[in-house]
Amino acid sequence: MRIILDTNALLSALLSPNGATTALLDAWEREAFKLVTCEELIAELRDVASRPLFRARLRGSAVELLAAGLQDFSSYCGDLALGPVTSDRKDSYLLALAEAGQAEFIVTGDKELLSLKEHKSTRLIAPAAMIELLKESESGKQVKEK
Repeated sequence: MRIILDTNALLSALLSPNGATTALLDAWEREAFKLVTCEELIAELRDVASRPLFRARLRGSAVELLAAGLQDFSSYCGDLALGPVTSDRKDSYLLALAEAGQAEFIVTGDKELLSLKEHKSTRLIAPAAMIELLKESESGKQVKEK
């Protein structure tokens, strides 16, 4: 399974150690799915994390550690083709990344993006819904292995 975690999901994981987004990062570490990322996403993560609201609540080292992990342990897509434009132009790269990285899911808390529901073969879903899909997938694998 190939998944993109939007910046808001990544920052939420850093801010809330018991939330669904943290569980997604844990699942990524267990290699339950392949994370798809690009330079634009990593740059946006660093940019948003540097804003006063986040700087006051996050350690810079945690953000840099996550950014390095994204670059080193994800399916990294270099040049993204100009893709479709979303109503919020700054999110358009996510749709291009989904195409380039053949992602099955974009996980986001962004209501505008979620309202798209899908882009070509990629579904846009909330973190809690993705956790449920992963649980179902892992449960199905365990049944097959027995």
